[in-house]
Amino acid sequence: MDKHPVEKGIEDVVRTYELLDRVRLGRDIALRDDQFESEALLDAARAAREKGIGVSLIDTGRFEPSGLEWLIREGVRFYTSDEARPREDELARLLKACRAARSFLAYFQNGPLGPAGEGSGLGPDALRRLASAGMDVHLSNRTHARDLEFLAGLAEDARAAGGYFAYYHHGPLASGLTELAARGAWLHVSDRTIEAGAGTDPAMALARTAKEAGSRAVVYVETGLPVPVLEALFEAGAALLFQTPPSDDRSLLRPIERKALRRKLPVRASYLSTSFLP
Repeated sequence: MDKHPVEKGIEDVVRTYELLDRVRLGRDIALRDDQFESEALLDAARAAREKGIGVSLIDTGRFEPSGLEWLIREGVRFYTSDEARPREDELARLLKACRAARSFLAYFQNGPLGPAGEGSGLGPDALRRLASAGMDVHLSNRTHARDLEFLAGLAEDARAAGGYFAYYHHGPLASGLTELAARGAWLHVSDRTIEAGAGTDPAMALARTAKEAGSRAVVYVETGLPVPVLEALFEAGAALLFQTPPSDDRSLLRPIERKALRRKLPVRASYLSTSFLP
């Protein structure tokens, strides 16, 4: 049974006060646009901006661009995807607002990079145009294969415009990844793809190349690697994200875990969270 309008109204007010309390605590927050009414989101964004707190808005496609522009003017970080907002003209409009507000627009393409009009997202040309205008682009090969040569051009477009390009790679470390790193891409991989011994050479090369280009190879430590391999990856420039339970103080792994925590990723180098590999 649907809630009575009065009961629903009280619930909305309570949730709004809870949101503003989160802002008053002084911590960065992430919100979905379907969790609150637009007025509550705007109030929270204004309060956060006054306190210097970051607000990340996760777009579900609920609002028209005109409504989102009011939020973006308050410095909100805007996260969207091909599933929520697949139209180039809308993305270009919102990107312009983000640039004017000194914020950013992060776009994750889940679908294939087919010709324009195929699939749910942008075609390659549209994606490059938006990257060239400064949009942050995030792509994964978990579901769809990606053309690394095309991605290298996309990474170069993004870097030239002051944007970020992040690629989440599943499977063996292909040779084309090093060229992608050289173009300034932030490359996210799992330690499952790295083998101890000679098998670590591609990962080391990837870490060194990304560091030289001003980005990072980001290694998600999910199963664990020998301590010397982890130390070598860290010294080569990789960012290590430990997904395993913390070691105790007597473990040889503990010092490298502590060092890894101090190597912070820029907020734009990953899509919302580093708790998993998309």
